[in-house]
Amino acid sequence: MKIALPEKLKMNVPMLLKQMGYHPILDRRAAQESWVRNLGRGHYPRFHLYPEKNAFNMHLDQKQNTINLKGLKRHAGEYDGPVVEAEGERIKRWIDYAQKK
Repeated sequence: MKIALPEKLKMNVPMLLKQMGYHPILDRRAAQESWVRNLGRGHYPRFHLYPEKNAFNMHLDQKQNTINLKGLKRHAGEYDGPVVEAEGERIKRWIDYAQKK
């Protein structure tokens, strides 16, 4: 799910993400910065968010990626559905709140 960001935020993106309950993932293999918000005590399920120039790209990781017989990773993310939509709405409210500060 893509969530649009305003041209200029009154708060920097890392501060906003931390206030929303997200924390950065340090993955040396990933070419892109990403943040997660865990839904329980373990690593999964979790919301996984990638900040982009004018948007957040977010999905729900239900479990760790698996590797098929050919050695290729299979992603276990959900990009839509009621849980993802609800988190998207929560993020939009935070963005609106950050604009009023």
